[in-house]
Amino acid sequence: MTCCEQPGSEDVSVGALFSERIRQQVVELREQESRVRRGTDSSIHKMRIAVRRLRSALATYRTLLEPAATVEPREELRWLGAELSPARDAQVQLERLELLVQEEPVELVMGPVAKRIHTELTARRLAGLERALAALDSARYAELLDALDALATAPRFDDAAGRAARTVLPRLLERDLRRVRRRAETAQAASDPTQRDVALHETRKAAKRLRYAAESAVPVFGRRAAKLAGRAERVQEVLGEHQDTVVARQTLRELGAQAYLHDENGFTFGRLHALEQARAEELVARYPAKLDLLPTRRLGSWLES
Repeated sequence: MTCCEQPGSEDVSVGALFSERIRQQVVELREQESRVRRGTDSSIHKMRIAVRRLRSALATYRTLLEPAATVEPREELRWLGAELSPARDAQVQLERLELLVQEEPVELVMGPVAKRIHTELTARRLAGLERALAALDSARYAELLDALDALATAPRFDDAAGRAARTVLPRLLERDLRRVRRRAETAQAASDPTQRDVALHETRKAAKRLRYAAESAVPVFGRRAAKLAGRAERVQEVLGEHQDTVVARQTLRELGAQAYLHDENGFTFGRLHALEQARAEELVARYPAKLDLLPTRRLGSWLES
């Protein structure tokens, strides 16, 4: 079916809204690809965000399309995100750990701590960038772009896609909101610290999906959808930093072991690990207040209020 209404009109179909969302993010994906190839700062980060927004749209709106229409693009976007991640993750950790060392009293930095952090994480970032560029040069990536273009211009919709977005969107967003709450309940019930960290990471990803879904609803519900996106982003941000502490602690253990093998003093790496552990607990204590900002009543009435 063809959905040709312009998003932003009062009677825009949910299919038209989906197609426009895909089109916008494919444009962004291609723009950031060009910037990655030129070595522009933050381009991998922004390209990865476009990938996530595309995956989110395919997940949130999947019931509007034929069952097989979104499965392969979602998996291929997952692949692309995984290829982009190492370079960005190494950069985030490099900046985080260098700042942590800079904030330490000089007498507590024992051995070539800053040098080891810089050398190791720079090497990881460069290897990650090489991996990302190889993915962008692959036939697999070219095929993914073709599939995304087809989704934007000729999606395989079912009949529900012709319905008014104002009618359908609350149900789609409600499903993503319930997903956040289910994941949060799993994290709350986890007794093992490692399991809790994994569950909190899953909660973060669910909040991110809700945020992106709410963003896509802004042309229809305006400031109320923007408010929902903002509240989901607050959950995402606090749990995102929590995940950064999880990765940082793993990195610090690895760097501490390397220091020991090279007859260096490992004291500072242990101290930094403890600081990251304390930060993680602080974030876990803060996040329920962010979660409580999400709507508790039916989204249909909340969005219209």
